[in-house]
Amino acid sequence: MRRGRLIATGAMLAFCLFAIWQSLLLPLMDRLGPGPGFFPFWLALIGALLAVALLITTFRDATGPDDDMAVLPHGEGGRRSIVIVVFLMIATAIMDVVGFRLTMLAFNAALVVALGERRWWVIALFAIAGSYGVYHVFTTWLDVLLPEGRLGF
Repeated sequence: MRRGRLIATGAMLAFCLFAIWQSLLLPLMDRLGPGPGFFPFWLALIGALLAVALLITTFRDATGPDDDMAVLPHGEGGRRSIVIVVFLMIATAIMDVVGFRLTMLAFNAALVVALGERRWWVIALFAIAGSYGVYHVFTTWLDVLLPEGRLGF
């Protein structure tokens, strides 16, 4: 488990350092206030500091009996993880063709089923709120364009 934590934390630190570098290529301030690099810079800096703190605590911990545990999930958890990643890849591939609402409706329903839910009303409620509800919030309140698809959904 310690090895997995070190790998994940090191990857997160590398990602945060990359984000800091990229955000410094953008202006941090402009005439109206915070510029396009302001929030990415500070979020990446906070993430990098937290990753360093986690690395320090991981190195300080004495090795325990769980050091030989697998890093990746196995068994039922591993199968669910693979199914979810496959669903994400399919949703990404069909988003522009089918549209956000229908893609996310199918993805959310499949996700909840893959996570073990069997009650139809919970699946339907989550799928509808996660597709049409999120679409409404983003397009109406936040003025963010989401893919419509060829069917107009």
